[in-house]
Amino acid sequence: MSDSFHYLCSGNGQSMEPETALRLKAGPLEMDLIEGELRYVSVGDSEAVRRIYAAVRDASWNTIAASRSSLEVVRSAEEFSVSWQNVHLDGEIDFTWTSRIVGKRDGSVRWEFDGVARRDFARNRIGFCILHPLATCQGQPCEVEHVSGEVAQRVFPDLIDPAQPVRGLHDYRWMKHGVNAEWDVVLEMEGDVFEMEDQRNWTDASFKTYSTPQRIPLPVRVRAGQTIRQVMTVRLVAKENAIATQLNEHQPVLKVSLAGDEVVPFPQIGLGMPSHGGTMSGVEVERLRALKLDHLRVDVRISQADWREVMGGAAAEAARLDLGLEVALHLVNDTRAAAVTAEAVTLAGMVSRWLVLEEGKGVVSPALLGVVRPLLAGKAGAGTDIDFFPLNNNRPAVDSADFIFCSIRPQAHAFDDASVIENLDGQTHLVASARKIFGTLPFVASPVTLKRRWHKGSARPAHELPPMVDVRQLSLLGAGWLVGSLRALTEAGAASVTWFETTGWRGVMEVASGSPLPGEFPSVPGGVFPMYHVLRAVADFREGGLRPVHLSHPLLVQAAVLQAGNRQLWIVANVTAIPRKVHFPCAGQLRFLDATSAAECALEPSSFAEKASISFVGGALELPAWSLAFVRVE
Repeated sequence: MSDSFHYLCSGNGQSMEPETALRLKAGPLEMDLIEGELRYVSVGDSEAVRRIYAAVRDASWNTIAASRSSLEVVRSAEEFSVSWQNVHLDGEIDFTWTSRIVGKRDGSVRWEFDGVARRDFARNRIGFCILHPLATCQGQPCEVEHVSGEVAQRVFPDLIDPAQPVRGLHDYRWMKHGVNAEWDVVLEMEGDVFEMEDQRNWTDASFKTYSTPQRIPLPVRVRAGQTIRQVMTVRLVAKENAIATQLNEHQPVLKVSLAGDEVVPFPQIGLGMPSHGGTMSGVEVERLRALKLDHLRVDVRISQADWREVMGGAAAEAARLDLGLEVALHLVNDTRAAAVTAEAVTLAGMVSRWLVLEEGKGVVSPALLGVVRPLLAGKAGAGTDIDFFPLNNNRPAVDSADFIFCSIRPQAHAFDDASVIENLDGQTHLVASARKIFGTLPFVASPVTLKRRWHKGSARPAHELPPMVDVRQLSLLGAGWLVGSLRALTEAGAASVTWFETTGWRGVMEVASGSPLPGEFPSVPGGVFPMYHVLRAVADFREGGLRPVHLSHPLLVQAAVLQAGNRQLWIVANVTAIPRKVHFPCAGQLRFLDATSAAECALEPSSFAEKASISFVGGALELPAWSLAFVRVE
């Protein structure tokens, strides 16, 4: 079995170790170079820029990964120079560029991008993207110089801005905004016209400055031999009359603490019907019943001939689990809509809610919703089966629906482990904005998945994982991410959440027959994934709720504190590839979910709760890479 569990040993589901960050300093600025990107550009404890990278995206907005070579690094205590070569090769895309980055002791970083197309192809974007951190920028003023030469005072959005680009933040080449009480950061862009989007529309925890304005018709045709040059410069500027403080050079102290006395009720919790089809085995029914779920989601597409069988099958499976159905009803806007909806109601069994969707549209039209809502017994929701962006741009009237819904994924623009964890904060912002925009209407997150549930572009080879499948589904990192998602969505006030599916490589446990691609998705046939244990822990506290927590370093450690009566359970997850010492103020009985215990409990998940615990007296706890600590406090 050990070979099958190599994914647990790596923690993030990958057979390869993640690339080690290279720490760079430019005077008071510090940053990480990792996987060809600059990340967490900071002065002291204040983040100035979250991420700077160069993207090549094809005509379907697929990001073409780079192969990097010829890395050269020269570093000193306060300066550095780095260069390497990049090649993007996929389908018709064939593009190469040279990267040169120089950081100086005056707090400036200059990144030069010099590229050439080696054949004709269509692209939607080539060039720099700059991510601005929410904690530094949300609702704060900034100054921009437009390409016309006009200098204007602008403000980063507070609520999620539906416009793309963000209103007023377009056609610029220079920007300045505050970092903290002592410093401003200046960004200078050369080689293209830049504008901003509010990435919270896609659940990313950032604002993004990017090149190639949306007003330019896409895709753009690139010719063989065409060169592209861009330059990105970051400069720290001291604020007038600022009093300098000594910058911290030590390692961060990681802390998890309670944020007040409130106990926030859990949302209703459900899982989706498995995309692989079939019916549940007796063992699967028993395990899912132990999760004490509220509902089972099914997608019913009226345009497909078998929609009645799909509805009936889902109703039967929900009945076996003693759950309600969450029905995503994909309607066709024609004269039969009312009759088809009435028939669906008779076939559905016990329904918790109806997610009303219209095929071919991002959000159901008001007219169609108005026709079918009276048939759905006060359980009709308006929303989108994709990202928040279409819902934010086509906002239903508050009195037109019984709730609002939206699907959530952390990988719209970036796909690495760090981005997946960063974007947990985006879930908080999405729910908070939706609740302010739609007032009293409850917000439903459905479904919440690691990846998009459909694929645009050319078909993938049969030996590769489908684009909708993420190997982190079966990893310890996936379990840590679920802890963060539970915290973010509950604290923000989501009324209901549907995560993942029940079984299969998009679910919380593997089917008895095992993975269709065991080399790429090395699950144990019939075994539960580590994230199952997180939901099983929540099941024991469903009559209570979640205590809001403060995380000193949420990109490194995630946590959720469950409480029911006088019982508490602290779940603290190290979401990085290195051991972390975490301080939190509780004492109780401790169990670790790590590579060893996850492997031991895969086929007998109930044994995890029965494992011998150790006494934890509070204070600092050493968490191994990717591991989760469960501390029960009576």
